[in-house]
Amino acid sequence: MTYTHRLATTSDTTAIATLWEAFAQDRNNVDPSMVVKPDFNYTKYIARQLDNPLTYAWVLEHESDAQTTIVGCMIIYFYDEAPPLYLPQEMLEDHQVDNPFVFRRVGSVLGVYIKPEHRQPEAIKLLTNAGIVKAEEMKVNDIDLLISADQTGMQAFVQKLGFTKAAVQYTRHYQVPDNCELPNLHPPHPDIEQPELPVPRAIPLRDPQTNELVRNPQGEVVFLMPLEIEATEDRKLPIYPTPVRDPQTQTWVFDGSGQLVVAPVVRDEEGKIVEYNGIPQFYPPAYQNINGKLTLKQDVQGNYVFCEVEKDPQGKIILTLDGRPIFKQFLSV
Repeated sequence: MTYTHRLATTSDTTAIATLWEAFAQDRNNVDPSMVVKPDFNYTKYIARQLDNPLTYAWVLEHESDAQTTIVGCMIIYFYDEAPPLYLPQEMLEDHQVDNPFVFRRVGSVLGVYIKPEHRQPEAIKLLTNAGIVKAEEMKVNDIDLLISADQTGMQAFVQKLGFTKAAVQYTRHYQVPDNCELPNLHPPHPDIEQPELPVPRAIPLRDPQTNELVRNPQGEVVFLMPLEIEATEDRKLPIYPTPVRDPQTQTWVFDGSGQLVVAPVVRDEEGKIVEYNGIPQFYPPAYQNINGKLTLKQDVQGNYVFCEVEKDPQGKIILTLDGRPIFKQFLSV
């Protein structure tokens, strides 16, 4: 078997996401404290990792019959435990008080996964050596690597590479009922205003730049309200609508009554929420071009207009080959 490795690019996102899903499922099977979210978006997760300038990913490729296939991957995140010097003096002092140990520069291995049929020593070594070379280039003090208890072969392998067993972690797992009242384990943060929630699981909307609470024209705190849907075995987490932004200012949009404008969720002819790759779909806003400026379209009553979905003669939503709903043209001139 011929194996090669290289740094991952954004074009590898889908392939790595498939491997990472298998990696997460393996952890789920052996560690009761690592329960995989049923609707987790691995493609979006990997895309975010590859977009992080301090995260490096490598892919392991296998060549057979003039065809190259990605069969493994490794992701490492580099960070400095020391606080950046541009922080205010009081925050720098807090870091000194909170940690008795000397700050480290760390290469943290988020995970290594190779398809079972390709777990050859030469293949594993290609990925691990690439990570070690990069860590030395980044001038780290330590490479931190967590290996599950059942992976005894991998433990022996990395010990031969100079890794030492720094700790042994034990976990005692508890099954907490979904409907019980949970004590709050989030520490108080005096700098962040915590408004009272109008309904359970409502989320106060915050400005992504300042983290300040968003308020409507009446001065009231704006909340994202969870959609009222029945929880199923596959979906236990709430679904939130997507707020609409003004295409010119990128600010949240409010209607004439001061309500936040949100995109409605797409439902099929049976009233079920339409999903694409496990993600609920929402109607995109319709736009119009006025004097060369892109604006949100409104009807004669001032209501914001959203695109419609294409439907067949039987009234069923038309989907693309990969399952995405097709929306009608959304720009009017």
